[in-house]
Amino acid sequence: MMKVWAYIHPDLGILCCALLKESVPEGVNAVELEVMSPDDIVYENGQIRVKTEAEKLEEERQRKLAELKNYVEQLLKPTDYIVVKIAEAQVRGDEAEVERLKQRYARQLQQREDIRQWNEQMKEVIRNAKTLEELRQIEIRYVKELQLLSLTSQASKKRYKKRDC
Repeated sequence: MMKVWAYIHPDLGILCCALLKESVPEGVNAVELEVMSPDDIVYENGQIRVKTEAEKLEEERQRKLAELKNYVEQLLKPTDYIVVKIAEAQVRGDEAEVERLKQRYARQLQQREDIRQWNEQMKEVIRNAKTLEELRQIEIRYVKELQLLSLTSQASKKRYKKRDC
């Protein structure tokens, strides 16, 4: 916890926080608060106050959902061109080309579907978290990547052990 002095800046009309009382401009009323972070302070309806636990939870939930969205976009981006190629063939009405592309890229299309399913599961986990600690412990990392890393790591260990024998 830290002590801060929160006040409304006299010229800018915005909420400011000072870590030292002497940093508050002269003649300005400041509220002394104990907080984990200056980000925990809000100005609402003419009152300076500390965010409630529910507000902090919702803010963290929205941050996690945004992090997940960005992560999933990065996972899908390398194969977006496949979807575009299929869509272009559909627009041209070239069903044979659509089928050929779907077969050619079946593995990548399945990976995209797996990522979207994982994304929906992660959204549920984030939405169902009841505490800040629960939310903070949620690691946003695609499981298939971890399984691949794990398999690679296990194979490396086996090779290393064989050299020791």
